[in-house]
Amino acid sequence: MSIPSLRCLQLAKFYPPVNGGIETTVRDIAEGLTRQYWSVEILCSHTERNTVHESAAIPVTRVASWGLVASTSLSPSLISRLFSRQSEQDVIHVHLPNPMANLALFLTRPRAKVVVHWHSDIVKQKRLLKLYAPLQSWLLKRADAIIATSPPYAESSPWLQHYMSKVRFVPSCIRDPRDSVNLQECQQRAAAIRAAYKGKKIVFALGRMIYYKGFDVLLRAARHLDNNTVVLIGGKGELLDTLKADATALGVSDKVHFLGRVTDDDLPGYYEAADVFCLPSLMRSEAFGLVMVEAMSYGKPVVATRIPGSGVTWVNMQDETGLNAEPGDDADLARALRTLLEDSVRAQALGDAGRRRFEENFTIDKMIDAILAVYAEIGIKPASGRC
Repeated sequence: MSIPSLRCLQLAKFYPPVNGGIETTVRDIAEGLTRQYWSVEILCSHTERNTVHESAAIPVTRVASWGLVASTSLSPSLISRLFSRQSEQDVIHVHLPNPMANLALFLTRPRAKVVVHWHSDIVKQKRLLKLYAPLQSWLLKRADAIIATSPPYAESSPWLQHYMSKVRFVPSCIRDPRDSVNLQECQQRAAAIRAAYKGKKIVFALGRMIYYKGFDVLLRAARHLDNNTVVLIGGKGELLDTLKADATALGVSDKVHFLGRVTDDDLPGYYEAADVFCLPSLMRSEAFGLVMVEAMSYGKPVVATRIPGSGVTWVNMQDETGLNAEPGDDADLARALRTLLEDSVRAQALGDAGRRRFEENFTIDKMIDAILAVYAEIGIKPASGRC
């Protein structure tokens, strides 16, 4: 005899193959819950003006979008779709920031338990936030539980201060490359990458080319790195052409190479080839920095930034898994990078410690166990005796 699965709707802004840290986390939560015999479905916005239903082990509905306004996907049919699906759910797990999903929950008033996954405050759109604030406050009050990705971020968030009794900490986690990556192929790709750059030291950075990622600071920092170092930056985004022009103007276009979108097949090779991973972000919009966890899973030391109120320095622990520089200070960023590039013994020790921190804190199994504990705390757990 088998016991019926519990049902969970993951309500997100986007979902892979749309790339991003939140999208990756949503996918890994969905897959992890499915392995624990939950029935999971995804409801999110499409990037186009049509609705798509994808039938698979985890059904995905991508509702039509009229476009983005202030990083918000305008998807009004999300409301009707949520209304049609909510009665079948035990848990609605909504990933914020996502004003459209917040509005849909407000208008449909689900009876299911609601878990808010607070990935980040809204930092940039302050004028629109004034209009959105009542909706956000309603959802935080309505939520049965709130998941924050790190203690420092939750403690610094003005929105979470009144609801700390409902906040639980669940770090964003990733798949272990040792379980999912062909090691021999990864090493071969890494060797080819090193050969392509003539055996130079490699600083690898990865992310969307947007305002808070600080890639312009990394370009300026590259001026202070010697000619035996290359900086490889992966990712696409609205600032890519501007950054390429800046690299030329700064005279570092021979040292900094923009890779564009790095495919899932190619990404392990770049992590493996890197001597140092760099996250030069500037603002609390960088709430966690999942790419640092990816680098740590490959045993790579990290150079990041001390963003006040962010979880970045909680992930990359100073002098334990890497170094943290002052945000926006290219000279300080360059000093941190040179420190590790010029001291391979220290870099290796930090990378090894990063790998241990990954194993202890950032594996998907640990994330799923923590989420299930949150669900159980609000009264959603499978009956005993599954067989």
